[in-house]
Amino acid sequence: MKKCKIILPVTGKSEEEILSQAKECAISACDVVEWRYDLAENVNLPQMLLQLKEMLNGKKLLFTIRTKRQGGAFPDDLKQYCEKIQTAVEYGVDYVDIEDSTEGTAQEQLVAAAHRKKVKVIASYHDFHGTDTQEGILHKLRSLRDTGADIVKTAYMPTSAKDVATLLYATAAFREEDRGQHELITMSMGELGKISRVSGPVFGSDYTFAALNSVSAPGQMPLEDVQKILAYFS
Repeated sequence: MKKCKIILPVTGKSEEEILSQAKECAISACDVVEWRYDLAENVNLPQMLLQLKEMLNGKKLLFTIRTKRQGGAFPDDLKQYCEKIQTAVEYGVDYVDIEDSTEGTAQEQLVAAAHRKKVKVIASYHDFHGTDTQEGILHKLRSLRDTGADIVKTAYMPTSAKDVATLLYATAAFREEDRGQHELITMSMGELGKISRVSGPVFGSDYTFAALNSVSAPGQMPLEDVQKILAYFS
C-alpha cells in the first residue's frame, strides 16, 4: 500500500518563532514542512525562505498563503497574493499552494510560473462551514485538477459522521477515476474528521497534516499519533 506522506505546519508569527518551529520539524519524521506565510508578521520573505531551505535538512518546503476567504489571515488582495507566491517560486520552494478562488488568469499564470521552476502546485479548496454532497466534492476535485495542478486538495467541515463518510467515499471514487495521475489531499476537519487524517493509505489521500506544538487547522493530530496509526496501514 502506498505511503501517506506527513506534512508539518510552521505557524509562528515572529522570525524567532518560525525558525524555532522549523528547527523542530527538520529533526522530525515528517516528509514536508509547510510554512504558513499568512500567519507571519513583519518577516522578510526572501531572507526567511533562504533560511528555511538551509535549515530543513533536505525536507521538502511547502509555501502556503491562506487568505481570509479560505480561513486564513492574509488579506483578499489578489495583487499581493500573486506577488508573494511568485517570490516563493523564484526562491525555489518545492511545493506552492494556490487557492482555487484565485481570480481570472492569475491562477493560470501562477501555475505556469511554478512549473517553469519545477515547483509542484497544490490547488486547494477549504470549506469551514460544511460538507458538500459526494458529487459536489467530486466536481470540486475535478475542477482543481483542471487548473493544471500536480496535487489537488480539499478540506471540509463535517457536522455528522455521514459527512466524513461522504468525503472518504468521494476520495476513493476520485482516486479510481483519476487513475493515480494526480496526487491527492482530502480531509474532514475538526474532531469528527480525525479519522480522515489517518486513512489516506486506504481511501487514496497521498498526504496528511500533523502537528508538533501548534496546529494550522482544526482536528490536526500530534505527529507521533499519526505515525503510529499510519504504520498499521502500511
